[in-house]
Amino acid sequence: MCTDILSYHNSRRTSITLNESLGSPALSRQDDIKPKSHRWELIPDDEGRMHLMDMSSYVHSVDPHFDAVTDTIFILFTRRNPTSGQVITPTLASIQSSFFDRNHPTRFTVHGWNGSPQSRVNWLVAEEYFRYGDYNMITVDWTAGGTTLNYITARNRVRAVGGVIANFIDFLHENSYLEFEKLHVMGHSLGGQIAGLTGKQVRRGVIQVISAFDPAGPLFSLDNPNERIAPTDGVYVESIITNGGLLGFMEPISHATFYPNFGRVQPGCESDITGQCSHSRSTLLYAESINSMFTGQECSSFEEIRDGSCNPTGRTGRLGGPQGSIGQRGNFFMETNAVEPFSRG
Repeated sequence: MCTDILSYHNSRRTSITLNESLGSPALSRQDDIKPKSHRWELIPDDEGRMHLMDMSSYVHSVDPHFDAVTDTIFILFTRRNPTSGQVITPTLASIQSSFFDRNHPTRFTVHGWNGSPQSRVNWLVAEEYFRYGDYNMITVDWTAGGTTLNYITARNRVRAVGGVIANFIDFLHENSYLEFEKLHVMGHSLGGQIAGLTGKQVRRGVIQVISAFDPAGPLFSLDNPNERIAPTDGVYVESIITNGGLLGFMEPISHATFYPNFGRVQPGCESDITGQCSHSRSTLLYAESINSMFTGQECSSFEEIRDGSCNPTGRTGRLGGPQGSIGQRGNFFMETNAVEPFSRG
C-alpha cells in the first residue's frame, strides 16, 4: 500500500492516502464508572504510549470544543481507490461524485483512542476485504475527538460519534444507497464501543453485523448496557477478546464472544507488560478471518474460560468472516499461532 499520507484535517481535502506502517490499536482496561480506591491507572493509547489517568474524575459530559457532526470525517475506499480515500459527506452531491456503489456491501471501521485513518483496523481490514470482493469500505475518522492525552475526554465522546455514524447510515438508507442486510460496523477498543453505540442510535433499521475487537473496558460498566456494546445493538453482535481483564472487557457482552487462547495473553505476547501486543491481536485475527477460517469450540460456561479451562459442548463457531455468522450464539475458545498466519483452521 502507498506510504504517502495526505494531510487533510485542516483543509478538509477530498482524499487521503493510507499509510503502510502499523498503527497500534487503542488500549484499555476493564473498569466501571464508580470511584475506586486505586484511582490512578496507566492506560496505553493507540500508539502504545502510557498515560496516568485519574479514573475518579469521570463525568458524563462532552468537551465543548469537540463538535461530533463537523469533527467526525468519513473516508471511502473501494477497489477502484483502494489506497487513496475520498472524503464523503451525507449529501447526495458528495455520494454521487464518489466511487460509492449502492450494489456493493458497506463496511464501517472505527479506530480507538489517539488512533487515525492509518490505524490498522482501517487499512488492514480493508485490504483483506478487497481481496475477497467489492465493498464500500468507510473509515470513520474521529481523530479530532479521539486524539487527546486524556482517555476520559475521549470516552465521553463515543456516544456522540456513534450518533453521527448512525445519522450517516440513515441518510444512505433513506436515499437507497445502503441496505441494512448488507451493513457491517466494526471497531477496535473505544472504536468497538462506538460500533455498538452506533447500532443503538440508527432509526431506519437494524445493523446486520456489529463487531468489537477487544472492546474498551475503562469507564464502561457491565451493569449499564445502554452505554456499551450489547447484543441488542444489531442482528448479530460479535466480540473478540484478546486481553480481557487487563486492557479489554472480559465478560461476554455479545451474541457470540470469542476467547482466543482464553482471551488474556496471546502467544508471542508473553513479555508485553503493557498488554498492547495482546490487545491489538484482536484486529489481526479479524482481518485474517475474512479470507481464512477460525473455528472455536463452545465452552459450557464463561466461568470456565475465565478460569483457563473449557469443557466443549460439541458446538463450534466461526470467528469473524466476511459476512458474519448470523444466528450464532455462545462463548467460544480456540488456540491460535504466535505469528501469522494465526489460524489453525
